[in-house]
Amino acid sequence: MINQTRRDPWRTIWQIATSDYLMAALVLGTAAGLAIVVWLPQMPTADPVAYARWLSEAQARFGNATPTLQTLGLFTVMRSIGFRALLALLAGGLLLRLIESGDRLQQHRQMATPAGEWRVLADVHLPEVMDALRRQRYRVLSAPPLFQADRWPWADLFPWLAQGGALVFLSGLLVTYLWGWQVTGLIVQSGEQVTLPGTAEWVALNGDTCRTTHSSGVVTFVEQCGPGVQANATDNTGQPLPLQQTANADPVTQLTVPLTEDQYFAIPQAQLIVRLTPQPGYTVEAHSPVLVQVYHSPPGRLVTETVVESAAELTVDHVTLTFASVPYARMTVTSNPGLWPTGVGLVLVGVGTLGSIAWPVRRFWLRKETERIEGAGDLLPMLARTREA
Repeated sequence: MINQTRRDPWRTIWQIATSDYLMAALVLGTAAGLAIVVWLPQMPTADPVAYARWLSEAQARFGNATPTLQTLGLFTVMRSIGFRALLALLAGGLLLRLIESGDRLQQHRQMATPAGEWRVLADVHLPEVMDALRRQRYRVLSAPPLFQADRWPWADLFPWLAQGGALVFLSGLLVTYLWGWQVTGLIVQSGEQVTLPGTAEWVALNGDTCRTTHSSGVVTFVEQCGPGVQANATDNTGQPLPLQQTANADPVTQLTVPLTEDQYFAIPQAQLIVRLTPQPGYTVEAHSPVLVQVYHSPPGRLVTETVVESAAELTVDHVTLTFASVPYARMTVTSNPGLWPTGVGLVLVGVGTLGSIAWPVRRFWLRKETERIEGAGDLLPMLARTREA
């Protein structure tokens, strides 16, 4: 009767979890998910205005396919349970491979047991082979008549760095997901400092160059720059007149508005309505000309109009209107606390991958038996290189 060795189920599970095939499948699945995120605009959830803008852009881009893509969950990949599970499996697999690589790095400090069958090597002189291996930066261990050549520690260290870097990269993404935030469609005008809702962070705009300044720890992306206007009105005695944008708005003596759309304000004491809009026929930029139209209220008759490019003064019915250009920017502001771990992880992945290509894992053994030399392990690449050397 033949005794069969019982396989350890835990070892089998470990081998499957750390196999190259499973890791390749997880990496490809993650890459596919990230490619979808980059290609398809992901649906916002918290901001109704941002959602309305996203829906309009998605319908304009994808047309009748939009409902189908939304049903398939392609607009919410990052929030889907499947993608999160895929990232969790990838992180778990990397952790197991990292442990295995660390154990292998420790074990290979000493001479290992020869792997594979011994083969007789013809026309091989052991001293010449040893000298050639040392010139190629191989480590040579000897326990006569057995010799081992490998590229420890670098050949085992670089895969460990790549796997550890990938794990650090995923950790950075997790930190950003848990504690990061994003504000979209934020409107800031030149000279204005805005405190972001629910945070102590702030952002301000330099209207001359449409560049932002902000508190440390946030990143800004300017989506659009456009014109804005600062307006005030005085009567014939020089006293400021109150301005109102809506009937329920508090009167102010100085009004600053971004021209994201046509803007109106009233001067109740003078019974005037002022309309502000970008000058037709011009590209909308930070300092685009602004068309100013003044109406009587009632009956809504146009009294006068002018074009404001930087600053202008207009007199209507003993009321002096003063306008100044105050550009605005629509921007997205993000906080990415996992930025540094993510960057460090990418660097480690790059170093580990390039190092693994330059220093692949290769280990072989030689032994001298009376009048012949035998070898085991990765012999063919070794023999080719030593003969060239």
